[in-house]
Amino acid sequence: MQKLKLTPQHAQILADYDLGGIDLSAAALLRCERGEWFLMEGSAIEYVYILVSGKAKVCMSEKGGRNLLLCYYISEGIMGDIELMMSRHTAISSVQAMTPLTCIVLPLAVYAPVLLANLPFVLRLGHGLADKLYASVSNTTEIILRPFEARLCAYLLHSAQNGIFSERLTDVAEQLGVSYRHLLRRLKALCAENLLEKRQTGYYLKNEPEINRRAAE
Repeated sequence: MQKLKLTPQHAQILADYDLGGIDLSAAALLRCERGEWFLMEGSAIEYVYILVSGKAKVCMSEKGGRNLLLCYYISEGIMGDIELMMSRHTAISSVQAMTPLTCIVLPLAVYAPVLLANLPFVLRLGHGLADKLYASVSNTTEIILRPFEARLCAYLLHSAQNGIFSERLTDVAEQLGVSYRHLLRRLKALCAENLLEKRQTGYYLKNEPEINRRAAE
């Protein structure tokens, strides 16, 4: 991870979030590489994160330590908003960069009072939290009701980079709520159907239109 200075372009992004005109001397730009975790559930949370580019995966674990995939953020959105609104000092979820990712970070120790006093920004937070609730409910419904193959195909499409799916399969099995063996069987079956091709770097998506069709079932 790298911390860099903000540019006038980033100040404009903050203005789009109803944060124009605030003192940015304590703010910074955070750059993460693919696969890096930049928030860990239960650890101290120091910032509100405003995504500028990239894709992040948000996970929350259950009591046994298994991970449940909550949602994706693609190129925009706010993280740390729940903690800000609840005045929590620890992260309620873990966040991993799925691609190279950049975000503006606002230290809570400096900006929490300013953010909470900004009514347009708080209204934006409320709208974003409603979206997250809807996404969480939809995801839970999918886990319960949708066939595993459909969920797996959707996950492959979300997670592949340049046509290659290369996530750790043990993590994927946990996040999709199945056993590691069952996941391997389904991946092998998709390879046998020429939808995937196993390579050293991961699984190549050979037939994305068909994978997309199955993801929608």
